[in-house]
Amino acid sequence: MTEQMKEEIKAKLIELGFWRATEQGDPVTDHRDSQTLQERLARLLADDVTLASTGFSIDSPAQRVQVVKGRSVYPLATADSYPEAISLAALALPEFLRQHPECSTDQK
Repeated sequence: MTEQMKEEIKAKLIELGFWRATEQGDPVTDHRDSQTLQERLARLLADDVTLASTGFSIDSPAQRVQVVKGRSVYPLATADSYPEAISLAALALPEFLRQHPECSTDQK
């Protein structure tokens, strides 16, 4: 992922309200900041829903982020690193929750 792409993702995270423009750090590049982002995303999910990330494996070096509800697993994003994957998952989450309102804390 290029630096320009990372900057665009961070700008979109700010636009969506997942990260504040005045906030220190960068969830797209920093592991600790990306954990903070994941905690914020988890608050949007119903109690019986989990935001899970899978690490590197022999088969694939990519990091994957998925929503898990019972036996259902919904992939959100895949990237080369955890910070990139969770940031991309944040961009995908609003649309996912529109399509799966039963997974949201705000089940209207």
